[in-house]
Amino acid sequence: MSEQEKTKDQLLAEIEGLRKRIDGLETAQAEFRQVEATLRKTEEKYRSIFEDAIEGIFQTSVEGRFLSANPSLARVHGYDSPEDLIESITNISKQLYVNPEDRARTVERMEREGSVRNFETQMYGKDGSIHWISMNIRAVRDKFNVVRYYEGTMLDITERKKAEAALQESEERYRTAIENSNDGVAIMQGYTLQYVNRRFVEMFEIPSDEEAVGTSILSTIHPHDLSRVKDINQRRQRGEPVPSRYEFKGTTRKGKLIYVEVSAATIPYRNATVYLVYLRDVTERKEAEEALIQSRNALESLNRAKTKAVNHISHELKTPLSVIQGSMRLIRRKLEPTPQYGSIRELVDSIDRNLQRLFNISRETDQIFRLSQELEAVMLVGDLDRLWQRMESLSEVPAGVREHWNSLREWVGQYFAASTQFFQSIDLYTFVVSIVERMKGPLPGRSLDIRVDGANDLFISMDPQILRDITEGLLKNAIENTPDGGSIRIGLEQENDRIVLRVTDTGVGITEENKRYLLDGLHHAKETDLYSSKRPLEFGAGGKGLDLLRIKYYSLRFGFDITFESNRCVHIPTDHDVCPGNISRCPAIKNKEECFVSGGTTFSVSFPVRKRSGSIDEP
Repeated sequence: MSEQEKTKDQLLAEIEGLRKRIDGLETAQAEFRQVEATLRKTEEKYRSIFEDAIEGIFQTSVEGRFLSANPSLARVHGYDSPEDLIESITNISKQLYVNPEDRARTVERMEREGSVRNFETQMYGKDGSIHWISMNIRAVRDKFNVVRYYEGTMLDITERKKAEAALQESEERYRTAIENSNDGVAIMQGYTLQYVNRRFVEMFEIPSDEEAVGTSILSTIHPHDLSRVKDINQRRQRGEPVPSRYEFKGTTRKGKLIYVEVSAATIPYRNATVYLVYLRDVTERKEAEEALIQSRNALESLNRAKTKAVNHISHELKTPLSVIQGSMRLIRRKLEPTPQYGSIRELVDSIDRNLQRLFNISRETDQIFRLSQELEAVMLVGDLDRLWQRMESLSEVPAGVREHWNSLREWVGQYFAASTQFFQSIDLYTFVVSIVERMKGPLPGRSLDIRVDGANDLFISMDPQILRDITEGLLKNAIENTPDGGSIRIGLEQENDRIVLRVTDTGVGITEENKRYLLDGLHHAKETDLYSSKRPLEFGAGGKGLDLLRIKYYSLRFGFDITFESNRCVHIPTDHDVCPGNISRCPAIKNKEECFVSGGTTFSVSFPVRKRSGSIDEP
């Protein structure tokens, strides 16, 4: 091969090599552009994450300045932009941290451990407000293990901290309330105690709550009541109706017998269904109830004996009184024609008058005795109904017991069943006006202004005789206690669901001592010797309290209310002070108006409103 051919081959080889190198460069350039595009996409992705992250993302220098921050971090601290945050905060420790020592602690931990997770601290916002921050931070080091900067995230947890504080406060409040409750509180799974409060261990004389937890509640129940408590608990577990509260006899660790009132509810607790139980020591109440029951039984026995004795005396008096009355008629008939009659006529009249009063007392006593029997029957029926409710709360009452119970209630009810058969709808205004006009008749020598005011379309359902006794009794009481020249007003009105009859007088009023006993029966508000010679409806005639006692019995029997308000005349403060009986003769006042404001009494009778169908009231 000639020299020229060798040179040509070398040149071709060099050209081929150069071409390959150019092809390689083009391939590398294409790869570079691909890598560059990938890097750009990755950068955009992470920048998007950085910019749009909910958490604040940051980098800080070792000295404590922000190197970078995302928009969320700026918003967390109240700044308009990351640039505003970076330019404003030149010393993170002093400007952001409420407690600068917290940053020192995080730096110390990162030096030691390399990172800090879920570190909570308080920081200032741009406006000076304080908020809670949770941080994750790590130290970034170079190849020589020297810290170059710190990076991490911040999350505003202020609302969570507030919720935690509120929850803690609520838990503390309820814990304090339960631990200091006067009732024993227990959480029970099955029969096993999971929690007890201080009062529970005190009640059952257990050394500590730790000793109580894990034991059975059954150990606190007296054997006599054990089966009943188990039955109630088993019915509750089956979802059957049980009493909301009940009582059982309990025993303490020291063997002391106590009475416990308990109520329970099913609640979720630690992923299980348990019972929240409230227990109250009612031993003192039960003992007091027993004492009251014994006292009540004794008083009722004495009261029945007294009532029977009074009734017996009343009946026994009728015969000798009739004999005396007949004898007095014979004496009067024989003596009237004689000259001696004029000297003893006043004595004979006095004896007749007092005989009539004794007959009236006997008749009124019979009425009170009958009313007392009716009232006792009503109270007994009420006791039976309450006992029935307690029996039903224990378990289903057998049909046989229910039948006998109804028979017992009907037998007791016969004592007052006939008392309502004469009830009818009564126009109260017309009825009261007729009674007032009739009672004005036998008032010779009396000067009283008696008026009826109020609505004339009020109807009540009542036995007319009973309503007559009520109205006449209150009006008679007002007339006998109001001096001549005074006034009496009978007011009729409806107040919500009640119809009210008020009798208001400008009389002498009632002393504070007498107010306490006036409606208790057979109590009068004057000394007997002050009215013994008076005739009914005369001023100061007074009475034995039978009218008010009868009205009181009626109210208890037929479901209306009687109340009174009274101011004793300031010029005669005691029962021994005497009113002259005429306003014009009173030396303590100048005119009627001064008398009217010095004293007076209002009796109020309140009847329930009933729906009316036609002219007959429906109860």
